[in-house]
Amino acid sequence: MSLIIRNADFIICDPDTVISGFDLLIEQNRIDALVPSGQFPTGSNEIDAKGCAVIPGLINAHTHLYQNFLKGISPNITLVPWCNEVLFPTVGAIQEAFSKGNRQPAYLWGASSALEMIHGGITCAVNMDVTSNECMSAHKDAGFRSVMAFTLSNRWVPAELRKSEAETRLKTLDFVNTWHEPDGITQVFLAPSTLFLCTDDLLGWARDRAEDLDLGIQIHISEIASEVAESIRDWGIKPVERLRKLGLLSSRLSAVHCVHIDPDEIKMLAEKDVRVVHCPKSNMKLADGAAPVTSMMKSGLKVGLGTDGCGSNDLLDMWEEMRAALLLARVTNNDASALTCRDVFRMATEHNAAVANIQAGKIEPGLLADLAIVELNGAHLRPFHPDHALETLVWCTRASDVRDTIINGQTVMRNRIVTRIDEEEILSQADQMEAPLYARRTAFRLTAEN
Repeated sequence: MSLIIRNADFIICDPDTVISGFDLLIEQNRIDALVPSGQFPTGSNEIDAKGCAVIPGLINAHTHLYQNFLKGISPNITLVPWCNEVLFPTVGAIQEAFSKGNRQPAYLWGASSALEMIHGGITCAVNMDVTSNECMSAHKDAGFRSVMAFTLSNRWVPAELRKSEAETRLKTLDFVNTWHEPDGITQVFLAPSTLFLCTDDLLGWARDRAEDLDLGIQIHISEIASEVAESIRDWGIKPVERLRKLGLLSSRLSAVHCVHIDPDEIKMLAEKDVRVVHCPKSNMKLADGAAPVTSMMKSGLKVGLGTDGCGSNDLLDMWEEMRAALLLARVTNNDASALTCRDVFRMATEHNAAVANIQAGKIEPGLLADLAIVELNGAHLRPFHPDHALETLVWCTRASDVRDTIINGQTVMRNRIVTRIDEEEILSQADQMEAPLYARRTAFRLTAEN
């Protein structure tokens, strides 16, 4: 079925190409053509975008959606104590609910997070989750493009929260068989969560299965300084060096955080075309440090952006993430041009599409029709300067300015109304579900293994 988007004030094709006076034709799930306004015949399935900008859908290249029930409650602590005091008790409460046959929390965090992201113009997310069929079902119901990074670990995490390694491997392959649809809206990546959670044997298994099945891989790398020190203590090499030794450096790998890496490690990543995912708000909240983003980009690395989970960010908002990346780079480099609006917009679209392994991130014929339409009439966007359209959008847009969201050629939000699932009912159920889960967290005082 065709969809025509007419009369947009601006179409942001990519950070370097902003056009006006064009209409956009979508056929099935792909962008078909951009032609001067008025040339397409009038049809019944069209959207009038007058007073709006059309942009490529934003992509969230790294998050943990099960943490959607942790907004606003994290104490003022750093990563490792945060895992012990917040994360592991939450996972314990979730797994207890699952063991009693209550899988509804997973559907609700999947649906509620999809609602938040769709409202903010996010059309796809790479989600390293407490892996569940229900979360994927929720995303399919909402029409949201989902990449589930199947979490793997066999050390450090409390034993109570881990299945046997043999069971995990079988479950992983079954999940891939069920949900990995490269031509659809669900994909599966393998996610050895971070190197200190995995033995070399498990990392090698993930590498080989990703090669066999043509899957992406996502791993947290060098998020905190002690992680690097402990890698040298336990393995005799830094995390990036360990990745190289194990043959994991390739374009299928997205390395998340990379806060504490040196120039030699940046060179290693760049030589193998690894994708990096920067999570500035989460890194600031947990006092992890500031990733050397400008050095990585100068090396030729594709650096994307992710919100991380709501336990260490509190929002799934890529507009805020773009601004956080801009400001953090400028203050840490003492350079007002360290990152530009074009840089961060490309990170949130084109580079994140490379992370997610999808043909999207630009408005260009042949690419996936994953788009957002941003209304420009808010006082915070006025006066709007046409010669600085992209800069104004990046600095000033709020998630609530997104009026319409299109994913895979389908309008999943029209005039701020989500079309595929019942938003009011989902959020009501999520409110009711969260209270008992939160109360049960106190029963789980699990500590990571040393």
